[in-house]
This record gives sequence, C-alpha cells and structure tokens, in this order.
Amino acid sequence: MHLFVSKVIKISTLFLMIVWAQYSYTQNFKIAGSVYDSETNQPVECASISVRNMPIGTITNAYGDFILNMPDSMANGRLEISSIGYKSCSLPIDSMIRITKLTIKLKPIDYLLEEVVVVPGINDVQTILKNVVSRINNNYSEKKYFLEAFFRHRVFNQKSSDQTVRLTEAAISIHQDHTSDDSKRIKINEIRNSKNYADMNTSLGQKLFYKALGGDQNPIYGLLMIEKFTQKQYLKKLISSEHYTPSLTGVSSFDGELVYVIEFKQTSWKFMYKKYYNSHTYKLKRYYINSKDFAILKAENVSVSHNTAYKSFIRNDSIMSHQFIQYRKFDGKYYPSYVYLLGGIPDMVSKFDEAHFYNHEAEMMVNEIAVRRKDYDRIKYRNLTRKDKVLWDMDYEYNSSFWKNYNLLLDYPLNQQFKKDLEFEKPLEEQFNRQ
Repeated sequence: MHLFVSKVIKISTLFLMIVWAQYSYTQNFKIAGSVYDSETNQPVECASISVRNMPIGTITNAYGDFILNMPDSMANGRLEISSIGYKSCSLPIDSMIRITKLTIKLKPIDYLLEEVVVVPGINDVQTILKNVVSRINNNYSEKKYFLEAFFRHRVFNQKSSDQTVRLTEAAISIHQDHTSDDSKRIKINEIRNSKNYADMNTSLGQKLFYKALGGDQNPIYGLLMIEKFTQKQYLKKLISSEHYTPSLTGVSSFDGELVYVIEFKQTSWKFMYKKYYNSHTYKLKRYYINSKDFAILKAENVSVSHNTAYKSFIRNDSIMSHQFIQYRKFDGKYYPSYVYLLGGIPDMVSKFDEAHFYNHEAEMMVNEIAVRRKDYDRIKYRNLTRKDKVLWDMDYEYNSSFWKNYNLLLDYPLNQQFKKDLEFEKPLEEQFNRQ
C-alpha cells in the first residue's frame, strides 16, 4: 500500500490487566471482560471481540463490556480484540479459562492528516474510492450467508427529556447477501415488547401522512437498509453525484492497518428540476476504509442541522439522524457485526405537537455467522417476517426462560434510565408477559 507518512505521533502497545477468581470449567464456557482506552480510561464502545478464524464474535456495549460464549473445542484458539483507532490484541483462550473477568486496555494509535502526503493516482480521494468500488465483490460475499443477532428498538419522546415510551427486543436470524436489499430474509426466533406508552393520533390527516411515508414498516428491515451505503450501485451513484463533495478528512488504524476516513458532504439538492444549495442543513456520509484491501470497515450516514427552525428535531450535537454499520472479517470476507439507527421508523400513527415528537433508536448486534450452506437452514417462506409487519403490537408467547439465559442480552443490558421510564405502572417483566 502506497501512503507516505512523515511521522507517526503515537505508536502504541496494549496493556492487559487480569483479575483472577475461581471458575468452573464445563463443556461450554464464556469469556467476559471490559475494554478501556489506556490513556483516558473511558470504555471503548463497539470494539470487535472474536475468535480467530471462527464465525462467532460480539462487540462491546456502551460500557465497554462483553460476554462471549463458546464451546470447549475453541479453548485452544485465540481471542481477537480490535477497534478503529487502537492497536489490536490477540490472546490465547486457554489462558483465560479460570478468569472471571478481563480488564483490557487498548492503546490508541493516532495519525495526523496534516502529515499525510497525498499522491495523485496513489492515495488521492478518487483513486481510493475507485479501488473501494472495484473490490467490493472481493471483500463482501455475493453468496447467501446466515446471521444470528440480537435486535433492540426503543421509541422515546424527544420533547419530554427523551423519555422512553416503548421497547422491543428480539433474537433474530437473517439470510442475505451483500448485493441487494430485496434478498434479505428475516426470522424472529423470540420477541418481547413493553407496553406502548406513546400517545397515538387518530386524525385522518395524520393517518394519510403516515401512509405517505410508506405505512407500516418493520423496524428490523428499516435498520438493515443501512447496508445499502456499502453496496456497489449506491457508491457509484454517490461518487458521481453533483450534490456531494468527497474529501479525505482523516486517517486512523484498525488491526495494524492504516485506515482512510473519507466524507461525502452534501452541498446541494434538487426539487422539481431546480437545484438548491445547502446552508444550515445537510447530510454527511463517512467511510472508514482499510488501506490494505480497500474494504469499508464502517459506514455512517448523518443528518446535520444548525437551523433553529428545526429545533424540535435536533439533538444537542446538531444531529437530526444518525445511522452506521460496522463489519467484521471472517474467512476472507467482511460481514455485518453491528448496525445502529437514530431517526424515524414509521411503524405507528403517533401524535406530533408541542408536547410530542417520537424518535426511534434501533440496533442489531451479530454474534454468529454461517457461510457454508450445510451449516444453516434457509429461512422458509412460512417463517419469514414481512417487511410491513410492525413488531410492537404482534402476538407472541413469552419465553421467560429464554430471556433469562440469553447471553447477548446479559452482555447488552438495557439502560437503567430506559427501564425506569417504562416501569412507572408495572415491572417490565409483567409488560413482556402479556398473558
């Protein structure tokens, strides 16, 4: 890879602190730990935790914590810990069998963009993007593959201190490829819903507006639509668009390789064949690209507004909506590991007035990938979850035993404030069990 860096400010090491305690070894065991920034002691969120050359893994939650369950057969493998901007780590699993909890401190690797010499035809923006598009078929699977994942969808009232008014959690299976959104098949294995405390709107005008937005939409499909930002046809249109300007805005590191950070900033838009230029409000698309194989490690889509007229829709950091997808490499290809959405998902006719503006936050964490046909069963049509199926009011039989032992949920516990918001009438467990 040709890139000229005159000076690297920080080349780092990784410090590992281990607390020993008694552990009972069984045929299945788990590795639990927390990942922190070694300089700030802040949790490292969305760090990738996986077993080398194996299709299982997880990510750290908002507190830097993770739990990874694995069979006894993987005891001789190695645990891989990596995150964009940090030096990666590889640890022998058998050395952790008797450890209650790992405390892992990742040391950041910082590069300064000012010290990068851009050489036309080698590492300029257009050349990087050309390489990304040309290698998509090599970096991502054109064949069908299978994912097991945990899905969470929260609705909150942005005009009432972000008070949580609804929650859905589900264990899901996904059968898809990277090339098309139409090929996605989703099966809900287990699901649970809180009571819906959002105020519903029954006016004819609001119902017509809801239909204009597309009517009932399944939030899982809405979340997975974020993957379109890394598909070949979408990228080709984005690169050739007259409304977006790409630029190299930074460099970082991932798993020992240099990472380019390229942003597409929206400068204009078109309505009724007339071009308008942006002022206070615009979209920003950000790509983290591995300099070795030109794979997209992470893709973000952010709507930004500094317009005071949109105050009701804007977060404190001027963000109206935010979506991103992260990938993990396995067997030479990249597969989704985590997807996040902050923004609107039409799945109910809700009130919108001085006291109500309901926003959505959804996320999906992948813990297992199956790429060989013999390792998974295709999701049959009768088990398929429809794209227009809303989840918050669906009928289901609550499996309390499953949720009590669901390790992905134990690893990704619900924020206690969200729980408190929902429990002003009765405990969540009673809300989940609707019988």
